[in-house]
Amino acid sequence: MKLGLYGQQLTLMEELKAATFLPHARLQALPFFQALMACQLPLESYVGHLRSLSIVHGILEQALESSSDDRVASVWKDDMRKLPLLQYDLGFFEPRIVADVKDAVDAAIKIAERIRLRSIQEPVTLLGYLYVLEGSTLGAAVLRPQFARAFLLTGTDGLSYLGSYGTEIHVRWKQYQQRMNAIQLSLEEREQIVQAAGGFFTQTQAIFQALYPVKPDSMTYHVTSINPEAGRHPVPADTREVKASLHAADLCWQRFPYIEARYGERGRRFTRSDSAWLATFHQFDPVGISLQVRWLSRILSSRGMPTLLLQEQLEILFAELACAIPEKRPDYEKLLAAAAELRESRRMRISDEQLEALATDFDRAVGPEWSERMANTGALIAAAVADEKGGIADAVVNIKAWMMDASRFPSEWIQAVQTTLDRAQQIGELQ
Repeated sequence: MKLGLYGQQLTLMEELKAATFLPHARLQALPFFQALMACQLPLESYVGHLRSLSIVHGILEQALESSSDDRVASVWKDDMRKLPLLQYDLGFFEPRIVADVKDAVDAAIKIAERIRLRSIQEPVTLLGYLYVLEGSTLGAAVLRPQFARAFLLTGTDGLSYLGSYGTEIHVRWKQYQQRMNAIQLSLEEREQIVQAAGGFFTQTQAIFQALYPVKPDSMTYHVTSINPEAGRHPVPADTREVKASLHAADLCWQRFPYIEARYGERGRRFTRSDSAWLATFHQFDPVGISLQVRWLSRILSSRGMPTLLLQEQLEILFAELACAIPEKRPDYEKLLAAAAELRESRRMRISDEQLEALATDFDRAVGPEWSERMANTGALIAAAVADEKGGIADAVVNIKAWMMDASRFPSEWIQAVQTTLDRAQQIGELQ
């Protein structure tokens, strides 16, 4: 237990403040913040800052929420989430297709990997990371006018993260301090939290050093700008393809409300990042694309996303890409061929006519309100049966458990799900 100037025991928050004073000062002295004050910071640096933080917040908030450590749960509250605010800000800048600063993204991913490891090995140390990010809300409130002036931003557009708690910022900080100081820790655990916080400050320096001055060869377009949890898979370098793939994802999202209902905003982010990844497949030969698509379809279906979703996403993606860059249509037709292969595989168990009949009967059984709210769900249920008949384990059980949850759906819906599954199973056995 650390002692203060007059020999009194320091609280956890006091010890964290003392231990991180110098790393915090070094961070604030970086050229990034000097350029900001001089209104010389490029937009790529600011947007890169938001994207890097979204990577860190995305993994940390998920780890905090799922932690089994009661002390973590006593400090973390759902209304402390910042990722939605970061996503809102990034959505404001999305139409400008701002390039990523690759070195900053890589630094943020390294931090995310450390957080993921700590969440398994030393979950209580996540509180050290949380201390740094909660403390940054105080500094963000001071910096917010500078960012607004530098990039001519008004209201909450592009600035919502920097104003996380609004006028309640000091009240929220006091409440957070009280929760932190109330937890019971061993001396070793306390030291681990302090070390995690200090290390996080040092790791964060790498992000801001990469963001300004920006190395010309570091500019790229990274998947984490679409989905901070997506990792490192490739996305198109051509901004036209990026825009087309994102639009295709949004169309697929609208066509199948099931994705939003089950997976929420996180599902939308993965739909978009997957679409951008699929848009790179045209570079491969047909055999390579087929292998990739079949592998992905099995992974998704076993997790509650029937192959029909991927098939239609590929078809929509082809149309959007071919419209955006007509001269590359022959290349994009490879995606259409992969979609056709998925369709033919499903037709071996359930034909198009049978799928449509099952979907129509399902909509009739659940009624107009639910059939509109959850459009095309009957087809997904039947398609899951076809997937399982095709050898994808858990394709049915993973979608059935959610679809038949009595706390989520009325009895008419649950009965319609069971009837559709039974009929699809019978059809599949006859094929």
